[in-house]
Amino acid sequence: MNVTDSLIDYFNKNWKKIIGNAPVDGDLVADLSGFIGHIKDMKLSVYPVTMKRLVVDGYEYVGPGDIHLDVYFDVDHILNLPIDHYLVADKVLIPWLQKSVLRYFGYNLFTDFADIVVGFYDMQGDYDEFSVEVGNTNTKTFYDNPPKYWKKTDKKNNIKESVLEEGLLKTSSLYLTFPKKGWETIGAYLMKSLGIVTGVFTSSEDAINVVRKKKGNMKTPLKEVVIGSHGDGQNLLMSRGKGLAVDGLLSELKDVVGDDTTIFFTACYGADFLFQLCHASAELGGNTVHGAAGIYNYISNTAEQGYYSCHMSHQEYESIRTDYYKRKEIFGDDKGNSYLLNNGYCSRQSKAPINWVKNIWT
Repeated sequence: MNVTDSLIDYFNKNWKKIIGNAPVDGDLVADLSGFIGHIKDMKLSVYPVTMKRLVVDGYEYVGPGDIHLDVYFDVDHILNLPIDHYLVADKVLIPWLQKSVLRYFGYNLFTDFADIVVGFYDMQGDYDEFSVEVGNTNTKTFYDNPPKYWKKTDKKNNIKESVLEEGLLKTSSLYLTFPKKGWETIGAYLMKSLGIVTGVFTSSEDAINVVRKKKGNMKTPLKEVVIGSHGDGQNLLMSRGKGLAVDGLLSELKDVVGDDTTIFFTACYGADFLFQLCHASAELGGNTVHGAAGIYNYISNTAEQGYYSCHMSHQEYESIRTDYYKRKEIFGDDKGNSYLLNNGYCSRQSKAPINWVKNIWT
């Protein structure tokens, strides 16, 4: 068992004995008894960095990886907690982790690990997180005495540029995935190595840069474009629990798709409100866009309430968006989907638009 494994084992077995130090170790003047009292479990994990190289301002990180503190509460909803969980993560849990645990194992939380992630889970299974990104590391303090896991390098690229260097895009299919941190990210990179997905991203800007850089290697119009991320019924694209702007990515993809391109958003609930798919279609020049209604399971490639597709020109979209009565009919009640279905903009599909398995080594 190495030092990192010993650290994880110690914390996961003993956190209840040392959580009482949190108010003292932290930097928040508040009564934390109510917040701490709702914690039913905590898990510490360290995940290897999943990039080919992680470079920040001329220094390359070669340490154990991202550190995650997962906190499980006995409340139905995270917002029911008596104190803002982001504030407690930043001002209490992270300092406590360093002062009461890591320093005794010879670690400095802020220089020996890459991303620091505090994840929050409630009784409903909802997830939220607070993170300190490695990209914000102040490397100016490294000049005279670099930390043990940071090595001076001639490579000046930042993290995003390091991500862009990984692999070549498929010539006929584009599978972009935006996983959560931890094992989901590791699994996504495994799928990438198997040829199932093309790229793994944390922001729409990263994906835009990759698409733009690799357009010369694509056989257009592409056969398939799959944008894989979580969904909440309001966003077709999410990363780390937050919605991402999708229009910029769609604009970049517009000239590499055509009438025969299968375009699929895997976001859960992506087809619950069909006007979202219509918007995406309009941004892609009226090409058909597919989505999943209800929960989408990428392992079984099934959608809880089936699949839908929508196509709408930009002119048609603007006509609806700027027409008070049409907009009221779509947004005013639960009959909005009926309007789009009855007028031929959207339709229910009998099967999944894509097949993950067939994409291996093709």
